[in-house]
Amino acid sequence: MWSKEEFYREVVLVNRELLKDPENLKCTCPKVKCEWHGKCRECVALHRYYKDHVPNCFQQFINDKIKAIAQIGELNVVEKEKTPPEYWDYVREQDKKGNE
Repeated sequence: MWSKEEFYREVVLVNRELLKDPENLKCTCPKVKCEWHGKCRECVALHRYYKDHVPNCFQQFINDKIKAIAQIGELNVVEKEKTPPEYWDYVREQDKKGNE
């Protein structure tokens, strides 16, 4: 366990430095056509509301950890099929029609 001083110095100040770099603030989600791509706060809020899965940008590292744990129990893990990018093209088409 850290002391208050160590927590401030080793966690808070280090994190503040990391967040100063714009590269660390870029949206890493591979779903670039998603309406909420780059709007991470809104994306996370929606995922918290529906509670059915985590944002796509978190899925790979979570899945890697789950697979490692599943291996211990000699289980197989199968990833769910992703929403096709063309669905987001369709959303944009429908939005465009709605605005005409």
